[in-house]
Amino acid sequence: MVNAELKARFLSLYCMILADGVIDNRELDTLYRIGVDNYGLSPEEITQSVREAGTSFIIPERFEDKVQLLYELAMIAWADEVLENSEIQLIRNYALRMGFESENVPEITQYLLDKAHENAPFATVINEIMNQ
Repeated sequence: MVNAELKARFLSLYCMILADGVIDNRELDTLYRIGVDNYGLSPEEITQSVREAGTSFIIPERFEDKVQLLYELAMIAWADEVLENSEIQLIRNYALRMGFESENVPEITQYLLDKAHENAPFATVINEIMNQ
């Protein structure tokens, strides 16, 4: 792994897989795809990181990184094509921990879940957010 911050951020995605109590292969496939495409990890590095998973959470500093992490969580939530309340709540909890205003969190969460369900590219999502 590149550094502790990226490792903690990536492992936050693994928490989404565990949120509904069922580990679905489609969720794992999505986690691995995100790990390879967005974090530059090999499948072996991902497997090792998951095995060594702790519960630490490091809040990304940049706004774009916060949105990206929340969006990746939403992608994993939809990977099995079933959205559970526990998954929605996990995204909301992360948004709150990242400093988003509590009154905005439901709308932010819904927007990201909608975009993830559409499989919108992250570049589109962040551009829409930045141009609002």
